Amino acid sequence: MVPISYRRSSDLLITILQRLATSAITAWAAASFTFFTLRFAAGDPVAALLSRGLASPSDVDNLRRQLGLDQPLLQQYLQFLGGLLRGDMGNSLYTNRPVVDIIAEQFPATLSLALLALVFTTLFAVLFGVGAAWWSHRRIGQLLESLSGTAIALPVIFIATLSLLLYRALRLATILPGESGLINLLLPALVLAFSTSGGIAWTLQAGVQENMLSPFFLAAKARGVGNGLPLLWHALKPALPPAVSLFALEAAFLFTGTVVTETIFARPGLGRLLVQSILEGDYPVSQALVALAAVVYTLSNGVADILATILDPRIRRKT
Repeated sequence: MVPISYRRSSDLLITILQRLATSAITAWAAASFTFFTLRFAAGDPVAALLSRGLASPSDVDNLRRQLGLDQPLLQQYLQFLGGLLRGDMGNSLYTNRPVVDIIAEQFPATLSLALLALVFTTLFAVLFGVGAAWWSHRRIGQLLESLSGTAIALPVIFIATLSLLLYRALRLATILPGESGLINLLLPALVLAFSTSGGIAWTLQAGVQENMLSPFFLAAKARGVGNGLPLLWHALKPALPPAVSLFALEAAFLFTGTVVTETIFARPGLGRLLVQSILEGDYPVSQALVALAAVVYTLSNGVADILATILDPRIRRKT
């Protein structure tokens, strides 16, 4: 007879492998969709250089051969996939530098912003969501619920612009370093965290409130677990899987570049690089960034599924 603990470990391993396989297939499909969409939508990027007077006809022909645009579409697609697997995304049309190097230069700025924003997002989501559910019959609970609703209702461009205007009006430069220092990281991180925490907070609030009415929570309360953190954990733990899935999507959004925030606060990063490459018609850079974003979203969703499976064994039994 197979031990129960061994069966559970085996089921978990099978579930993780299924999620990884699904994520890999989805990432391939997203990258392929990106390739064909940009090929048919963007036209011939090399011809655009000629129309702008940035290259001679002979240079255009040479560049088209270097990029492989003179080859059949299927061969271009296979080369594109092979380049992704090798980490080779070609060279920029304007600087002739490797796209990987250009992305690597901008990635640390986006990474630092995303990591700090994720920390604040977690704090805001738990405070707004769990606090609103736990103190639902008090004014503080209603206030926290209103804050999470405001975070959902207001677009990030409005929050970012308002925060920047308030910073200018209050002259906080005497408290925080100049815009090239901490304020250029802290303020956009807070803006992003507040904007992305609303949906996660509402998910947590709905889950905790539902669990507080469930039989297992009432039984734990009847056993004298208490009204503090131990009792709260009984209501919070079953509400975590859907919140984790939403958190992973928000994390992917932050790590692949926040166009609005980086533009308003004049920060470098992948978001501004994407806008610049699209406006300039830099085909290899924009294609690489869109493909990277699609892959990151897919992989983060797969990781979220795995974490949800670990947190909630009921999901494991359904697969």
